[in-house]
Formats: sequence, C-alpha cells, structure tokens
Amino acid sequence: MDWNRYMHTKFFITDLGTISEEQTEGIMKTGRYAVWAPIASSDRHQIVEVSDDLETLVGKYHITGDRICTLVRYQQAETGKEPLV
Repeated sequence: MDWNRYMHTKFFITDLGTISEEQTEGIMKTGRYAVWAPIASSDRHQIVEVSDDLETLVGKYHITGDRICTLVRYQQAETGKEPLV
C-alpha cells in the first residue's frame, strides 16, 4: 500500500488498543484513539486530539472506517500463538 497516496491529505485515527493495569503502573495513561490531521504545505501529519471515545472522534472529524488504523501486537514467533488484538 502506498501510504502517502492513501492518507496524504486525509484525517485518520489510530487505535492503540487497551493497556492492562499491570502495564500502566507508574505510567501516565492517555486515550486509546488519536486523530491525525495533515499539516498544511507538508507531507506529514500531526495529532490533534486523543480520546477513549471513538464514536465522538469519528463524528467530529467525519472519519470513515477505512481510515481507522489498528495496532496489532504479535507474540514471539516461537510461541506459535495467534496475534493479540
């Protein structure tokens, strides 16, 4: 996929998934979803809002489902287990 061609001038959301309580000890927790907006006169994006409320972000920024990017975390190859989502 050509990322620049697909997302260059568009808003999109990244879904970083949930963080377990054991992973958050001593770490400041942020929202699960980040909205990225294109930077004018640039080929880059910047985060404009972070939240745990996907529905509100989708409505506010008019983002379609094909522009929601989900981080998929894989276990080590030797375990042979399915990806963690």
